[in-house]
Amino acid sequence: MPRRYFEIESDSPEESWRRIRALRSGAPTGMPSSRRMLFTSSLEQAQQQFEAAARVGFESRSLNLYYGLSQAGRAIAAALTPPNMGKSPEVSGHGLRIANFQSAKAKSFWEIEVRAEGNDDTSYGRLASLLRSSSLSTPVSLGELWHMVPEVHLDHPIGNFIEPRWVDKPYASSGFAQENTFTLQATDEEMDHDAEKLRELYPDLREARVLRFKGGSYSEDKGIRTDEAVFSHEGRQGPMRILRGSTALMPATRGSLQSLDPLLTWWTLLYALSMITRYKPVLWTEVIDVNRSPLAVPLETLLSKALEAVPAQVYTTLSTNGDAPS
Repeated sequence: MPRRYFEIESDSPEESWRRIRALRSGAPTGMPSSRRMLFTSSLEQAQQQFEAAARVGFESRSLNLYYGLSQAGRAIAAALTPPNMGKSPEVSGHGLRIANFQSAKAKSFWEIEVRAEGNDDTSYGRLASLLRSSSLSTPVSLGELWHMVPEVHLDHPIGNFIEPRWVDKPYASSGFAQENTFTLQATDEEMDHDAEKLRELYPDLREARVLRFKGGSYSEDKGIRTDEAVFSHEGRQGPMRILRGSTALMPATRGSLQSLDPLLTWWTLLYALSMITRYKPVLWTEVIDVNRSPLAVPLETLLSKALEAVPAQVYTTLSTNGDAPS
């Protein structure tokens, strides 16, 4: 499959890990020195797990990927947990569980659901709190999560799910202020009643003001027309997500008023795949059998793309949330 523009412009795995390693000698601003060993050792283990993942087959790769990301999560918690929060920077437990694990089958693979378990002392719970991300108190399906990862859903769509939407800055000639103003493509239905439907789909738009709809660029795809909508966060920094180095809107998860951070989308997917790999090896072997399973190539794609996408997102999380030196 061809590399997409956001992949071409992204760092290689090696470059992402070099950037992450550079953070270790100049830890994020505000992180107490007592956390330095937790921060640096967790990042070292994360990198080693990802390097190991690149050398093993798809039969067990998800284990290294998830535990590598989990260790990176410990470093993120060490860097971003406020000293005055009254919480230890150390986290315990995954903070997730597969809701219908025992009944999981290949034919309903995308219907497998993951939900949160425990409080914000767990790995997932702490990061969800720190990154203003959905708590996943309501289960989310693998199909929903899959379509939040553009690296895979663009080439291997598996259903009708809401997807991330990249946003752009308005052209300088448009007359709109550049700071905290952005544009995206939307339909008439999404923009009706002050973009009510669009705000429901993308919670990070909730406080944004519509400056203009139509009058700019437009496109048509499969008979559906979208026009340029211009929004503003009124001179303040909006709650936008960074996805592969670009600003994006992430979808709301089921039953939540918050979106899922791109890093935690990968986190939840890799958690589920690692649990299936570890505790249901027969099912995992069945779904990755390239001679018999239509799921095999999409899952291989995910486990290959993760080697590049996840370190890039880890660096983004540490450098944009922790004010780390670049």
